[in-house]
Amino acid sequence: MKIALFGGTGPTGRHIIEEARRRGYELSVYTRDAGKLSTFSGKIDVVVGDLNNRDAIKACVAGADAVISALGPNSMKARQKRPIMRGVGTIISVTEELNVRRLIQISTAAYRDPKDGFDFKSQTFVLLFKLLVHNAFDDIKATAELVSNSHLDWTLVRIPNLKDGPAIGQIDVGWYGKTKLGMKLSRGNLAKFLVDQVADRDYVRAAPGIADHV
Repeated sequence: MKIALFGGTGPTGRHIIEEARRRGYELSVYTRDAGKLSTFSGKIDVVVGDLNNRDAIKACVAGADAVISALGPNSMKARQKRPIMRGVGTIISVTEELNVRRLIQISTAAYRDPKDGFDFKSQTFVLLFKLLVHNAFDDIKATAELVSNSHLDWTLVRIPNLKDGPAIGQIDVGWYGKTKLGMKLSRGNLAKFLVDQVADRDYVRAAPGIADHV
């Protein structure tokens, strides 16, 4: 099976690539700078382009069985309004055109799943995030809504604060206000869960929250 990966050169991307390769998946990784993936030279397919390049995105997704997007706002002063939403919108359009059904997208508690209850801790964090970095909050929320309104077999993986670290220990998975979810998650554990979703159907068209088990 083959995964098309977007956001593969970010802090979590390396963990995703290594996890997918451990399981024997083929990888097509999209990047603006091929040099950032030189460590994996000859081990993955690299497609170079930006999020406005539909043809390059199409080349990355072609032949894939699933798409994983680890894309998220990386600047408080983006030149364009909702750049991640716009890029993911093109990815969705391309995956639909190529009849690739599975899309796994990183998100946060800024998006609420219908199965959520009220959770003071996560909503306080969301409110603070919204006040401090409104543009990034808006982009994350709009991206999640775009994904959830698509016709794909999507999963939004809602994450808390990320920390560097391998996939060790257990994670908790569930719904804010109904499941006890901590406020930290290792990048290795996130990568493992994302790659799990390629074949796992438990969370299709749902947005589980995940966190390191405490």
